[in-house]
Amino acid sequence: MSTDHGEQERFESFGRSLASLAPSIRVNTSARQTPLPGLLLRENIIYSALALGKELPPFLKGLSCIQTRTPELTPPVQALLDQIHVPCNLTLYIAMECPHCPGVVSTIFPLAVFSDKINLHIIDGTLFPETAQRDKVMSAPCLILDNGFRWIGAVTAEEVLSMITQRDVSSLSSQTLKTILEQGDADWISQEMIQAGTIFQGFVQLLRHDTWSVRLGAMVVVESLAEENPELALKLCSPLIQAFEHSEIPVQGDILYALGETGNLETKRWVEKRIRNLKNEDLKEAAQDAIDAIASRFP
Repeated sequence: MSTDHGEQERFESFGRSLASLAPSIRVNTSARQTPLPGLLLRENIIYSALALGKELPPFLKGLSCIQTRTPELTPPVQALLDQIHVPCNLTLYIAMECPHCPGVVSTIFPLAVFSDKINLHIIDGTLFPETAQRDKVMSAPCLILDNGFRWIGAVTAEEVLSMITQRDVSSLSSQTLKTILEQGDADWISQEMIQAGTIFQGFVQLLRHDTWSVRLGAMVVVESLAEENPELALKLCSPLIQAFEHSEIPVQGDILYALGETGNLETKRWVEKRIRNLKNEDLKEAAQDAIDAIASRFP
């Protein structure tokens, strides 16, 4: 994977060393853009660590598991994996000198091999201390589910999978919802919000995401909500209005579009008041489109 991180060159060198030892491994530094350098072992498994010392055996075992899909999981673990219908993100922080980390890697790695619903990112917290600090990781191993629940120390596969399957979908993180969007399941998000009768907090953040394609996917959900449940869609207006002033111009344009799709007459009055102070022509046009869209529903 390609990044502009200072450790990128070390990972490329490590990848080339692996490839020289195992011809089945190919090094492609342009495979995916990510914040951290790492090895993309599968579409849902990223290894941002240099598998040296104690971490080499579980790493090689994980590669073997990917290639041969062995050893087979126990029936209880497989049964829990089969119950996962909503993607999740697992972040496992390790440290090279940690005596317990290899065991946790060996436990968690196969879960992501046997279920593409589990997106696993293994990170060496000593190699990327700034990322560990951001995630408030104080010791290793530390396993984090969807930027929320975490385990410190040894953990069983059954315990992790039980927590995944029992998640409250309304509390899904924006990262998990982003993953669902990227997998083409925008309709699933809208239907789950309609069923729950609430707007997921993590979803609002997607409408402000820096990446345009993510916001575009979120707009598909907005359009679906507006069509199927206008009252629920209206609940998007307040947080979007609050976010407007602190957003970049491209995001502001998308917020105005969403307000046009979901707003009522009160929203229309807010846009009419706001348009007077807009200097960007594209934003003015987006604001007018929002006003017209609301007016078409409330003549």
